[in-house]
Amino acid sequence: MNPNNFQRMLDEDVERLAPEKYERIVSTVWGNLGFLRMLGDVADLYMSQMVGVMVMAAGGAGPETPSNANHIPPNTPDRPDQNGPIGGGPQSPEITR
Repeated sequence: MNPNNFQRMLDEDVERLAPEKYERIVSTVWGNLGFLRMLGDVADLYMSQMVGVMVMAAGGAGPETPSNANHIPPNTPDRPDQNGPIGGGPQSPEITR
């Protein structure tokens, strides 16, 4: 496969540069790319959580907080619905005096 004009120009530029300068440029570029990749990973991990914290600080409900304070999650024994037994949950003993 014949190289195109841009590939030939790149090869000529590499030949004109001293090898130590070329290596320094390549290592600097790869170092910068590594730093930017790390910043992207940090943003990916923490920005979504930060948005949730800001929503909660502004008074909104978080994704894990139910909108009803008296909310009973499904599949609990105290919830009389199709997922839990009726009256089958733990009960406190009656105290007689």
